[in-house]
Amino acid sequence: MKGYSRRMKTLVIGGGIIGASVAYHLAARGTEVTILTGGHPGGVATAASFAWINAAPGNARPYYELRLQGILEWHRLQHEIGTKLAINWNGSLGWESDAKATAQPVPDHAAWGYAIRMADGAEAAKQEPGLSNYPDRAVLSSMEGSLSPVATAQTLLAAAADLGAQINDDTVRGLIVTDGQIVGTETKSGRINADHVVLAAGVANEQLAADVGVNLPMANRLGFLAHSAPLPPTLRGLVLSPDAHMRQNADGRIIIGEDFASGSVPDDTEAMAETLFAAARALVADSEHLVVEHHTLGLRPIPADGLPIIGPAAAVSGLYITVMHSGITLAALVGRLAAEEIITGQEVETLAPYRPERFN
Repeated sequence: MKGYSRRMKTLVIGGGIIGASVAYHLAARGTEVTILTGGHPGGVATAASFAWINAAPGNARPYYELRLQGILEWHRLQHEIGTKLAINWNGSLGWESDAKATAQPVPDHAAWGYAIRMADGAEAAKQEPGLSNYPDRAVLSSMEGSLSPVATAQTLLAAAADLGAQINDDTVRGLIVTDGQIVGTETKSGRINADHVVLAAGVANEQLAADVGVNLPMANRLGFLAHSAPLPPTLRGLVLSPDAHMRQNADGRIIIGEDFASGSVPDDTEAMAETLFAAARALVADSEHLVVEHHTLGLRPIPADGLPIIGPAAAVSGLYITVMHSGITLAALVGRLAAEEIITGQEVETLAPYRPERFN
């Protein structure tokens, strides 16, 4: 991978939270950047995210360390951009139906230094006073957070534009490669030349890369979100119960999430939304106005081995790949490190386990 001067042009394909972060960090370093949003400033997969910023549970130590650094990078970026970047840092409260299952992940992650511990009912009530009932034992992860994903991506796009980045709503039809070198993209409006192209288009990355001979195996997963009408402050942080994972957006909407890791998606998504909201109403003290405003079913980009794919494509000089889950937790970190690699031409050791070539 070659570094380049500030006069060279970079295209970022994708206006979601990863593309917006990469574009912002490139623009902050003085590079010439154009973001191609495909008519979705704020992203498509980003809108389908539950937007939980966390490093645990269930992650192996190396990936845990990456996600932990991702949490710290959000604090750095929030300080850098200011109050426009709204993040809820009130932590999470979670429990399972089985007490042993609730406690299982805590010792390992606590031993690694993560801010996670068991809490009793009184502590749970202090963490989330807006609930109507509490488990006897729950996991309190005080350093975790959440954000409004599309609004955050749009804030990063605006910050990039303030630094000179161009926001283009055109849709990419394919990459243009000559003699193994990326030279631009073909869009609905015509050709756009570039010296470097960053793929940050979520589930669309796989086909765009395949068209130029780059293998990105994906195991994408559907995710369901039900949104309430705006409410006064009700939840302090994230509430992760056996029946409903929920958080409250900055706009007052309570978001309830459900993953479909396996099995079929329910035919009646409206009924699914009502089921989730019924579970939420059973937990929230003042639930009279907790009603479904709308719901979404979106495809979340998941690499085949569950780990991020970040870095230059060996087969196509100038092509840089970014696709992952969780993009929300990692966006601030990946944006900065990708910009560092593209600008300097030097590999960042932190990203070594996540290169595209591992699939070859």
